[in-house]
Amino acid sequence: MGDENKNMHTLQEKENYTEEEKKQIMERLNEERLIHQRVRERLDGKINNYTEEEKSQILNILNEQRLSKQKREEIKKKRLENKKVYTFGSKRFYKFKKMEREYLIETKECEDLSSRPKLISLYYRTFEELKKKEVLIKTEIYSEYFFISYNPIRVYFKTYALEDEK
Repeated sequence: MGDENKNMHTLQEKENYTEEEKKQIMERLNEERLIHQRVRERLDGKINNYTEEEKSQILNILNEQRLSKQKREEIKKKRLENKKVYTFGSKRFYKFKKMEREYLIETKECEDLSSRPKLISLYYRTFEELKKKEVLIKTEIYSEYFFISYNPIRVYFKTYALEDEK
């Protein structure tokens, strides 16, 4: 160590260097650069050294998130699986059960529903045609039901399910 510092001290006083001295200076500069780079990466969060306990906590959190997502997907699938489909013209509909009227919802509309209320058209049949009624509708991640409010201004949600395939 002392011999190395002596060599560096003599190298600093020179103006012209041999190839071996140049190589020694470049190695030293590269070591310093790597040290600074590692420190910077640690500060930026690119390098993380976790303990076994922290690793297991992270894995548990990721597993819980995966299970939660899987459960939401199962409920969403259950909401639309094995439901009776009605076809009028070129459009396909599901029918709600236990509503004041036989309301139908387009199958493609069911895919875009979320927990955020959305204004959509429900259809009902008269003798000549299908008529529309604008309602506020949403779903919840924990429920197989649709939450519908007949009045978009005075919001009061009721739960309804789709008619099952027989």
